Amino acid sequence: MAVNLSPISSMDFVERIVQWQPFFVTVATVAGTLVGLLFISLSINRDAITANHTQFRLARRSFFDFIFILLISLFFLIPLQGGFYLGIELWAIGILKAKVLMRQIAEVWNDEQESSLWNLTCEYVLPMVSIIGLAIGGWRIYHESLLGVYYFVVPVIATLLATACSNAWQLLIIEKK
Repeated sequence: MAVNLSPISSMDFVERIVQWQPFFVTVATVAGTLVGLLFISLSINRDAITANHTQFRLARRSFFDFIFILLISLFFLIPLQGGFYLGIELWAIGILKAKVLMRQIAEVWNDEQESSLWNLTCEYVLPMVSIIGLAIGGWRIYHESLLGVYYFVVPVIATLLATACSNAWQLLIIEKK
């Protein structure tokens, strides 16, 4: 019988999650900073954003994406939390994200403006992919598998961060008419 002397194999789930804490501290710091910068952007262009339903939706989506990133990171920073609770928390974020997406879809249902392929992807496809990623990642983590972090949570954070930053940039550079 072969003995695995790898230090990682002897660690339990909580010990392995603790090794991820520097990553999640960094992500939480970035998300908190960017949501602050989003507030500045919104205050600079407040009139243009509130007058245009599309821009207002973009602002709300960016804000929620930064908050979801912050929540995911903070949940991973809770000390001595096992996979059971962490998985449930990720599912809760996924359910909340799905609720926000359904509300967004209901609002634009009657909106007859044409959107570019990139905007449609950012507005519907990527949020749905992140919801699915949170569900699968939450399931894997619920069963104390770090593969849920590697293959699902990290890509969800990257997707949310990329789209929220893109939206925030678009809000910042609105042409004043």
